[in-house]
Amino acid sequence: MIENYIQYVSGYQKDNIDEIAKAIADIQLMDDEHGAFWVSVITDDENVIEMNKDLTLSLIFEGQRTKHGAKDRKEVSELYGLLLNEKFDKIAARLK
Repeated sequence: MIENYIQYVSGYQKDNIDEIAKAIADIQLMDDEHGAFWVSVITDDENVIEMNKDLTLSLIFEGQRTKHGAKDRKEVSELYGLLLNEKFDKIAARLK
């Protein structure tokens, strides 16, 4: 069974998210303390990308954690698109 959700640091959560463009735009309006959200896609493992207001990403795939500094919101959007489409191998290849 596949599940996905988006959660903000402030506590707001929505299940089965398929559009994250609004979250990427909204995060720029948040204060630094609450300026983060993450999207999780659960397959056999939980696969997560967390975006901070400064475009720092924390990623968890197959139990391994990675940090990545995105160059812009377009890159972030592309990575989330890959996540939602379960293209975990493509995400890993882009981060090498």
